[in-house]
Amino acid sequence: MEYSGITMNILVVTFLWAVINLAEAVKINRLRVPDMVKYGTEAILDCDFTLDDSETDLVVKWYFNTALVYQWIPSTKNRPQSLGVLKDRVNLNHQASVDANSIHRALHILNTGPDLSGNFTCSVSTLESEDEKTKGMLVLVSEKFFELKRLKADEGFIRVQCRADGIFPKPVMTLHSQQRRIPEAIVQSKQEGHLYEISAQVTLPELEKPEEFSCKLHIPLANYTTRRETVFYPGIASSISTNKFLTILMSLLSCYMGLPYVGLH
Repeated sequence: MEYSGITMNILVVTFLWAVINLAEAVKINRLRVPDMVKYGTEAILDCDFTLDDSETDLVVKWYFNTALVYQWIPSTKNRPQSLGVLKDRVNLNHQASVDANSIHRALHILNTGPDLSGNFTCSVSTLESEDEKTKGMLVLVSEKFFELKRLKADEGFIRVQCRADGIFPKPVMTLHSQQRRIPEAIVQSKQEGHLYEISAQVTLPELEKPEEFSCKLHIPLANYTTRRETVFYPGIASSISTNKFLTILMSLLSCYMGLPYVGLH
């Protein structure tokens, strides 16, 4: 394909105009949002961007999911504003840099909760251009209650129940025995507010000898796992945790041997 001299000049000018405007455009270089934080801790979400001197009327905004939660307009000389779910939960004096155009670009969240699990978007715009990036954050709430116990059952059977509550995000729960293979437990869960409650229960033939059971609580999204272990005894409706069982056993041995018992540490 052949181009005339005029057409070629137009193409060159168009290309140069595009390159110049691309170089001057505001650009988010890196969005730093922690993948996961623990409930009640602080979190800093940073939006590192570059801005050409020719850009005017800079506005920095943060969105949580689709809602505006933070806004800063450097030209007004006012402090940033925290809005919506972040109202009164952000350190508005936090300084992310010494540059006047990016000093308040970051979010310093003072107190994280499960309600802040979701997508955070940084939007940087001027009259000439704009850019935005999004990244998700998960707030982990570990269980406030977790127990493994034996419940009353029909004669000749044992019923084992594990229960935990005050958890976020949604967990999974499984029951295991050290001495035998047990069927899949009946698992029930419900959500109250942002937090979950979960229980697992299984009915088995009565014990013939002491048997150790364990309950595994796992939160896949947070890669979080914790366990409870308990020893149950034939014909006894109560249980003794592994640590308590060892404590009692060592105490009895100490008394038998006439030695002082200092306890487990």
